[in-house]
Amino acid sequence: MTDRCNFRCAYCLPADGIRPILAPSEVLSYEEILEVVKTSVKLGITKLRVTGGEPLVRRDVIHLLEQMVRMSGVEKVALTTNGYLLSEFAERLSKIGLNSINVALNSLDRDNFKRITGVDGLRKVIDGVKRLLALGFADIKINTVLLKEYNEKEMVEFAGLTLDYPIAIRFIEYMPCGDWKSRAGDIIKGAEIKKQISVNLGELVELDNEAGGGPAQYYRLSGAKGKIGFILPVSQPFCAACNRLRLTSDGHLKSCLLAEEEIDLKHILREMKDERIRMIELEKSIRKAILAKPEAHSYKRDNVMSRIGG
Repeated sequence: MTDRCNFRCAYCLPADGIRPILAPSEVLSYEEILEVVKTSVKLGITKLRVTGGEPLVRRDVIHLLEQMVRMSGVEKVALTTNGYLLSEFAERLSKIGLNSINVALNSLDRDNFKRITGVDGLRKVIDGVKRLLALGFADIKINTVLLKEYNEKEMVEFAGLTLDYPIAIRFIEYMPCGDWKSRAGDIIKGAEIKKQISVNLGELVELDNEAGGGPAQYYRLSGAKGKIGFILPVSQPFCAACNRLRLTSDGHLKSCLLAEEEIDLKHILREMKDERIRMIELEKSIRKAILAKPEAHSYKRDNVMSRIGG
């Protein structure tokens, strides 16, 4: 939805610094995004997720989310955020009927959080999550990417949060792409994370996954209020079961997060003035993207997370 972000996470941005952000004219308007969504829903896509960049930095984002929630045929609308502005938006997000909020949080230590994100903002993120809990928001997920020399010593502390809070802590294996492709050896595999949690906190009991609920496999510690999820694209690829498409902020449709191939929808949205013809061409392009889904993801150097969204 946007390539702008108020964090500067080391593993997300390219090593040569922040690339020029897109000009406003290059970013899809809310009206254009909703036209793609409506066409997608017509073709049977019923679950939507808004991400970035950081989506909450875009003006009037609540307006977009609310229209998605109210759209006929849409079953679920979720938001992925870094949580920095969550306290400010929590009440409005709860009121519009948003189904799920994922908060990217990679450290519970203030200094380490600043080292990873470039921002001294841990307290604001924690306060935002607590605000959601106080409002009774039912589906809160904390997404944590573990990397050696960054936050590997915090995995048990993260998992322990589920003992006291009704949230899902999800450990995600880092996909070595972009400038960090050479750091594949820094990935902490899911098996090691499970082992450390079991040794320190007790047995992990596997839970039944919700149908179509995404790639995470969930577990629960004895007596825990929350659950622990694992998304393991490196050690346990789930490409064969993936049914997701990604619309980039500049209007390109990707059949895989890491696919180099993209379909330009912005051209259709802006150059085809006849609404009927535009819808036909959008439908063709979305079908083409679905049929072009690869058997497996590939790690290409130019797949920079700050551009495509993580």
